[in-house]
Amino acid sequence: MAGTTRSLRLPPHWRRALVVVHVGSSVGLLGADAAVLTLDLAGATGADPPTVYPAAALLGSVLLVPLALVSLTSGVLLGLLTPWGLLRHWWVALKLVLTTAGTVLALVVLTPSLDAAAGAALAPGPLGSGERWALVRDSAAASGVLVTTLVLSVVKPFGRVRRRRPA
Repeated sequence: MAGTTRSLRLPPHWRRALVVVHVGSSVGLLGADAAVLTLDLAGATGADPPTVYPAAALLGSVLLVPLALVSLTSGVLLGLLTPWGLLRHWWVALKLVLTTAGTVLALVVLTPSLDAAAGAALAPGPLGSGERWALVRDSAAASGVLVTTLVLSVVKPFGRVRRRRPA
């Protein structure tokens, strides 16, 4: 048929499996980020830095980053291989932007900051209050982004993306 595009479609059992991977990794990511935020809050409010920050760094590298990558990859695959599409609905497009930005920030900001805090906590001398609260801010922002993507998934606001017709 001229002028129509056909998207790839997954068989129902593979689509369900991919949805399970996506939802599971996204929920796991939210839980891992909540755990890191809890540790960062504990460290900022006086808990023992040599205990708190190495644990937060471990969660960041072992759970946050892999779960973020799985969530992003499975979400892109769902967008490409199901009728939702990547850019057909505003909620999907917004989730894609937020998840991509969150994954990049986890890789280049949050986990390096957690690693630096763990190293500083194990070194002689105190870990500065400013660094402690910066970690809380970064972890809280990541949690906020994840909760926003959760709300977008459930509410599915804003309708379809309007396409301009060629002139």
